[in-house]
Amino acid sequence: MEIAKQKKIIRYQNVDIHYRVYHSTGKTDNPCLFLLHGFLSSQFCFRKMIPQLRRHFQIITLDLPPFGKSEKAKAFCYSYQNMADLAMYVLDALNIEKVWIGAHSMGGQVALRCAMHYPERIERLILMAPSCYMKKASRMLNTFSAFPPSPKLLKVALRRAGVDGILKKCMHDEQLITKRMIAVYTKPFLENDIYSCLTKLVRDREGDLPSSSLHTIAQPCLIFWGKQDLILPVSTSYRLLRDLPNAELCTISSVGHFLPEEAPALICDYMLSKVDQG
Repeated sequence: MEIAKQKKIIRYQNVDIHYRVYHSTGKTDNPCLFLLHGFLSSQFCFRKMIPQLRRHFQIITLDLPPFGKSEKAKAFCYSYQNMADLAMYVLDALNIEKVWIGAHSMGGQVALRCAMHYPERIERLILMAPSCYMKKASRMLNTFSAFPPSPKLLKVALRRAGVDGILKKCMHDEQLITKRMIAVYTKPFLENDIYSCLTKLVRDREGDLPSSSLHTIAQPCLIFWGKQDLILPVSTSYRLLRDLPNAELCTISSVGHFLPEEAPALICDYMLSKVDQG
């Protein structure tokens, strides 16, 4: 399978979605890998992995709305299921039947839903500290998120934390944080509309898949987790390993939550060792 051409924008539910297609530099029949980023992130986070992976995969990345360069639309449904449906919509537009999915953090929950609801299309999951076992927002938080001043209050809170501060909490080795990273990850949050979208995401987000649903996901899963993850503790990985029937876990020392930024080469090497296994 070869992707015919590279596009950058697709219209989904009246919202512009930015994505990229990276043609494989290896065989034209290499498998397709769909990369999904996490909360407050963007497809930019996979830039260190793509050069190595594209020798063995055709690669698709996208900015899950409202993040990155994708449109910040208040009317969009920011549920995980709708994001999973968006991923399938992109595949349909590109005439791609089956993919591997590599996903980080929030993107991991989207990937798990893809695997559960579209099992015939997902061949393998690569999960990098995926969001899991988080409940739906409380009634109090839902009510607060619908309060008209909440987007402005969220903007103030995020500005106080600063993108650099958030990155420091997500990454074990702060020396990996560059000015370019700070600039790129900051840019979407300079648009006021994103804050209304984030408060709506709080209301739209379902709880993460329960153990009973995870038990039904039969695809091979590679799970990566940083031992110094301060966002999602590594202890969560062992529970996920038990709940996914065909999973393998790799924990990484001296790495925090932001695995695509912190351990790209290690993850790529481990992934590529599985390519011949299908």
